[in-house]
Amino acid sequence: MKLHLSNAPCSWGIEFADNPSNPSWETVLKEISLAGYKATELGPLGYLPTDSQVLSAKLDENGLGLIAGTIFKHLHKPEKRAEILEYTEATCKLLQAQNAKYMVVIDHVSSPRTDQAGQIETAYRLPADLWDAMMGTITELSLICRQYNITPVIHPHAGTFIEYRDEIDRAMADLDSDLVKLCVDTGHCKYAGINPSELIEAYQDRVEYIHFKDINEAVLEDTVENNVDFYKAIGNGVFCPLGQGCVDFIGLRSTLEKINYNGWVTVEQDVDPSKDNSSLENAQESLMFINQNFMQ
Repeated sequence: MKLHLSNAPCSWGIEFADNPSNPSWETVLKEISLAGYKATELGPLGYLPTDSQVLSAKLDENGLGLIAGTIFKHLHKPEKRAEILEYTEATCKLLQAQNAKYMVVIDHVSSPRTDQAGQIETAYRLPADLWDAMMGTITELSLICRQYNITPVIHPHAGTFIEYRDEIDRAMADLDSDLVKLCVDTGHCKYAGINPSELIEAYQDRVEYIHFKDINEAVLEDTVENNVDFYKAIGNGVFCPLGQGCVDFIGLRSTLEKINYNGWVTVEQDVDPSKDNSSLENAQESLMFINQNFMQ
């Protein structure tokens, strides 16, 4: 097992490029580097510079590589397909210029699922026609990614229509295994009642990218019990530095060793950018945890 580590703008609260509460992108790149990471994700298109030469210079200035981009769009809405494909191509052009490897593909958090995150048995499921349309959109955007030598990886995510194990299994069965791979996020797995180690082992041939994220068990229990909105849960501190929550990282290490995982792991801790966060310190604590538990 060999892990290559990065962090991501979402650890500084960057979910949407135009959020006025966002810290500056210069600060985020500087602090990812100061925390000890050697690479970053792109975050939402338009947050970091979209001029490839400017972006390259700023990444180099901070000693960072670019590992992945993100599509966080309403994949389950057929009327959004053209917009999503256009966004995919624009993102891929920027990623390719930086030799990035992955496109993290996430259905957008939406009602009613945003209030049903973690409610495995009762959460509303997408009707068959809209599910099939979503699979069609994912297939088309994945073909675009492959044209740019970018690997598309599905990221199951709380509050979306690809969250629970039955939905993951269905998506993996419906999507071409050679075309679309899987990104397992340990925190979102726990949110959805999934053992990330079991999921990684079950789909080891398709897991090409991993997000390490930890989750505060007490906040999660309150969130699920009281139907708390996903974004409100973030503001309540549902995610925490690695090793301070309820994700079994020791078991995860054993699984990664068992399957001989040699790939990228991005550390994430979603926070509300309008609140006073300690993103730099949190990122440092998470890296220290990884160095103590995975790198020895």
